[in-house]
Amino acid sequence: ELSPQEYFSSLQAGRASLAYFSRNVSPGAQPFLEQIGNSAEALQDYGISVVKVNCPKEDVSRYCGKENALRKAYLFRGNMLIREFPTDALFDVNSIVANVLFALLFNEVKYVETLADLQNIENTLKGRSNMVFAYVPATGTAEHRAVMEVAFVYGTVHQFVLTTEATLLKDTGNDELDVSSARLLFCHCQQATDLAQPCRRTAMEQALTMLNIHRHLKLMGAPLVTEVAEDPEKVSTVHLQLGLPLVFILSQKETYEADKRTAEFVAWQLLGKAGVALLSRDLVDLNILLRSNVALKTPDEGVPIKYLVLEDTDEVITLVEDKNKVEQIQEDDEEEEDEEEKENNNQDIQDDQVVEAISRDKKRELPLEQILVLTEETFHSTLLDSARTVVLFYASWEAVSLTVLRSYTEVADLLKGTRGVLLSRVNCWDWPGICTKENVTQFPTIRIYEKGERSVMYNGMWGTEELTSFIMLSRVSCPLKLATIEEAEGYLRGEFPSELSSYHHTSVLGVFSTATTE
Repeated sequence: ELSPQEYFSSLQAGRASLAYFSRNVSPGAQPFLEQIGNSAEALQDYGISVVKVNCPKEDVSRYCGKENALRKAYLFRGNMLIREFPTDALFDVNSIVANVLFALLFNEVKYVETLADLQNIENTLKGRSNMVFAYVPATGTAEHRAVMEVAFVYGTVHQFVLTTEATLLKDTGNDELDVSSARLLFCHCQQATDLAQPCRRTAMEQALTMLNIHRHLKLMGAPLVTEVAEDPEKVSTVHLQLGLPLVFILSQKETYEADKRTAEFVAWQLLGKAGVALLSRDLVDLNILLRSNVALKTPDEGVPIKYLVLEDTDEVITLVEDKNKVEQIQEDDEEEEDEEEKENNNQDIQDDQVVEAISRDKKRELPLEQILVLTEETFHSTLLDSARTVVLFYASWEAVSLTVLRSYTEVADLLKGTRGVLLSRVNCWDWPGICTKENVTQFPTIRIYEKGERSVMYNGMWGTEELTSFIMLSRVSCPLKLATIEEAEGYLRGEFPSELSSYHHTSVLGVFSTATTE
């Protein structure tokens, strides 16, 4: 805590400080002061001091004089103002550290909003350096802070690019991704020379924490393929040190070029999941190497290296991604024929979880008595009589339908006695006319019909919990009108409306003035 005079005379060239000017601390500013105090230690790690400047009553200078100036925090480098932040943008330690580092790392971390901006940065980096592209749903979050803290260390090595635009994440070829989760991609632009081709990308599969990002960048910086000429037991690489396995492709003089190409192909497929080494049989005198073409070394201490004979690169990749495969490949090949056939049948069932569920359940009778069967005669009258009708359209011959029907019976059991919800089903194999009129084009389909309203189709997972949650959420009007502060606070705590309190859901609250138009 300093006076304005003490603060401005203490500023050193090149050193950053975050200052909050205050005359008399109002109760509303107290939470902010607590958070800025909590962030002081974290910011100190980056050479940034945090200062509360106590303004005398008679001071009418730029930072102390105006009322709105006192609702801001100021970031200085030396005596130069870099950025001013409204205090409500600095709501906790994560947002303070993230926003302060974001402002200071203006050149190291570029913010982009469009695909064209991203491609321009990518093109300028090709042949020169690599890019770290991060998507965060919002700034000021823990993930945003993690990206900024790593950029502080690696910003001179890689170009960091940040966006909060979900469409940009999809434009980078990640259509299936959940845009509510932060994502990070390492873009290998340094070895890209063709402007027409995008940089090769490796996604980080773990959550965006500082440790995980640091680990991912260490892996991206390791050699793609390590060439070794010693006993594999003695070999150690960055992958093993970071808890990942190491795959050895066994080579010899005559096939060296082909083996190297194979090793590089496998290494790209396993980047971030395992290391790849090229081991020369000619230089290492081990008999076992002559009978194998691949070896797998795990990071676990005391576990011997596994030597295997694999037929193609797909098997090598599966070896890393499916741990059970190692044991399977090592099994004795000379089993009796009927044993082998039995094993294959079991494997076929395991490969398809839906078929496995049918295989397991086909001898059990489903308890369907709580689910109303609808026909062409009863379909429309039932919808008119009931306030809310849930309808499962299915085909009795189809595997997924039968599995979903089991979940649906469990939902019916859970919602037994719930007022205002009727669970029903239509077998489209028996009543194709209903399904055609209702434009049901795939099985299974679940829709909720309300009197006088358009039906709502369910697009989520087929689990009992997800289906139950969807049906219960549909009972509440959307948007739900809240009349008091108590209701709003209860809603944000998940306690209001009470019928949703036991179901997991995302809450979105819009706050409008009475003057707002419809």
